[in-house]
Amino acid sequence: MTTLTCPSAPASPGAVLLGMKGAEGRIVPLRTRMEVDAEFLASASRQGPPEARMRFASPCRSEGCAQWTGTACGIIQRVLDHIDRLPDPPLLAETLPPCTIRQSCRWFSDRGRPACAACDLVVTDQVAAGS
Repeated sequence: MTTLTCPSAPASPGAVLLGMKGAEGRIVPLRTRMEVDAEFLASASRQGPPEARMRFASPCRSEGCAQWTGTACGIIQRVLDHIDRLPDPPLLAETLPPCTIRQSCRWFSDRGRPACAACDLVVTDQVAAGS
């Protein structure tokens, strides 16, 4: 069985950098896999919490995570539910964006293509991102 990967993990040594927040507020995915180390994170932290500007992935903790619903990750379901309730929802990609973790992604495993299409809307540290 493949270990699933959390696409909204805290920044920590060994995590994979998935992408960076672009000018429109969406995450722009990296095309190549990049594992981060303590030096990278120390440098990135000088400008505030890295999770406010970047998205990281690491092994899914399932039951050990506050976002776990008992059967799936609650984050992407809340994002998809929110999009469904918007009067003018954001355009979601028709073709899936590049992704270095799709084969092991928890969100893709749980929700499929809609999760991938909405993935770029998620910023892990919303509090820091809004300041």
